[in-house]
Amino acid sequence: MSKSDSTKALRIAKVIALLNKRSPYGGVTLSEMAKACAVTTKSILRYLEQIENEMGIPLIRPEKSTSVNKGVNKGLYRLDAGYLPSISPEKALIILLSLLQQKGSALAGHTNEIKDALVSTLFKYKYSPQSLPVEQLQERIYLVEEQLAEPARVSEIFDKLVQALRDCYRVKIWYFAAHSRQNTQRVVEPYGLICKRHNWYLVAYCLTRKDLRVFRVDQITDIFPYTSEHYEYPADFSLKDFMANSWGVINDGEVCRVRLRFNPAVAHRVKKLIYHPSQVIEAELINGTVVISFEVCGIAELTTWIMQWGNMVEVLEPDWLKANICEYAMRVLAIYEK
Repeated sequence: MSKSDSTKALRIAKVIALLNKRSPYGGVTLSEMAKACAVTTKSILRYLEQIENEMGIPLIRPEKSTSVNKGVNKGLYRLDAGYLPSISPEKALIILLSLLQQKGSALAGHTNEIKDALVSTLFKYKYSPQSLPVEQLQERIYLVEEQLAEPARVSEIFDKLVQALRDCYRVKIWYFAAHSRQNTQRVVEPYGLICKRHNWYLVAYCLTRKDLRVFRVDQITDIFPYTSEHYEYPADFSLKDFMANSWGVINDGEVCRVRLRFNPAVAHRVKKLIYHPSQVIEAELINGTVVISFEVCGIAELTTWIMQWGNMVEVLEPDWLKANICEYAMRVLAIYEK
């Protein structure tokens, strides 16, 4: 490549970078691009033609009725399909891996589409295949996650819930209630969505129960939007405040103090993770034992979490939770003593 060609390539790269940076804010003028590249506006017009026709990057130009003599230099040019994030190949890969992690979740219906768009749009114009071995990297990463049995169906329902939440209209849902093992019909007003370990939950006002309820999205078997039946989203409702004390997704309103003592074999793991905003390390004993306390509600979910630690944890208080854990353990033991 000659020196002049190299200089031209650098200027075109600068024009693309400028378009990329300014497109979210309306665009950039010919004069601004010419000044940045130290060339005439006619040169910029030639660069824009090359960017669009040879490099395949579509642009939105000022109105064609505006002539050079009537202020075309003040018209704004911008990228047609949004803008290209100005990030390094390493950061682009982190975005890609985040998308891969959603495989089999309620977001799976769009992740492949977004991944392809990310690769073709971002990587095609900014990086060479040699500097960004996407396919090779995917083969070297294995994700161990729970996956939905029907991610496409759940994704479709999830999309409809997001639209109803955004536009504040009611939806009719057919919901499989695990405790009764029956499909129930409800008309609800969506207040928010919660995600826990890639599982999504809908917080909604149930017109049947006249109260807030939490529905696991993958247990919604069907949905019908009432797009003409709008509701007033309560100004005093905060999803963050509603869930603040909950251990998981259940808010039963009864907050209590729970103290747990963890065995030295797992204490190092417990100290490195924040399981709840109220978490406090109360004591670290010489033998490595750790005592941690929480101020939480949704004790049923907390109980399940405690049982997962087996004999590596002991409930110190409250006493009634100790009794619940013992009863839980006895029921498990009874299964294997038959």
